[in-house]
Amino acid sequence: MRTQSLISLLTDFGSMDGYVASMKGVIISRVPNCKIIDISHAVEPQNIDQAAYLLWSSFRYFPKNTIFVCVVDPGVGTSRKIICAEADGYKFLAPDNGLLKFVFGTLKKMKIVSVQNRKYFLPKISNTFNGRDIFAPVAVHLAKGLPIKNLGPTTTPLFHAERFVEILPIAHEQYEGKIIHIDRFGNIVTNYFFSNHPKDRMQLVVGRETINDFSDTYTGKTGRKPFMIRGSSELLEVSVRNGNASKLLNVKLNQKIRLRIE
Repeated sequence: MRTQSLISLLTDFGSMDGYVASMKGVIISRVPNCKIIDISHAVEPQNIDQAAYLLWSSFRYFPKNTIFVCVVDPGVGTSRKIICAEADGYKFLAPDNGLLKFVFGTLKKMKIVSVQNRKYFLPKISNTFNGRDIFAPVAVHLAKGLPIKNLGPTTTPLFHAERFVEILPIAHEQYEGKIIHIDRFGNIVTNYFFSNHPKDRMQLVVGRETINDFSDTYTGKTGRKPFMIRGSSELLEVSVRNGNASKLLNVKLNQKIRLRIE
């Protein structure tokens, strides 16, 4: 079987423990020439929405044949399924818990199987560390060219595609949304998507704060006043010039927000 060149990892394991290293050890010991790229291991523990956003915002910049191994898995060891999805030259391994929902909303004609064939797992499986014992060895076999149909039967995922809240330039519209990511600079990433946006008529309500200003760059506003900006992923963000918007507004992931078009 031919060897694919790249496996990409996304987890909430952090860097303090040896969890990520164990997964990489399983991969490299079986495919020594395999390249591994980390998307992130700093996902907030058990935060599936954040992981789904990080995967969606980065996968399209990887070469075809990349295998994405995504382990943010609060249900590890339970009856929840592990799925493998394939579309447009990419493969995704993830628990069936919504982690792939934004990818499902972007890629079409996905083939999805339930990962059940134990011959591709490690011989001994821990109920608490499927990342090492199932995800990593299955990724190895995929990297060697294994067709995903060999992993198990075709399945319909429990969590389907989720699309972002599209903002339309219609007066007096109100949109319910949420915070899906806070980056290391404190910029607040929302699930509002827009292309032709009425930026001069937008009001974003975050907690008790109403934000009216919009900027095209992170340096567009002075002082400590938060403003809206269209981020690199084309989602609406909230930022503060040379400051931390998430701390200033005291927000948290998955917090509900509202956007009004005046």
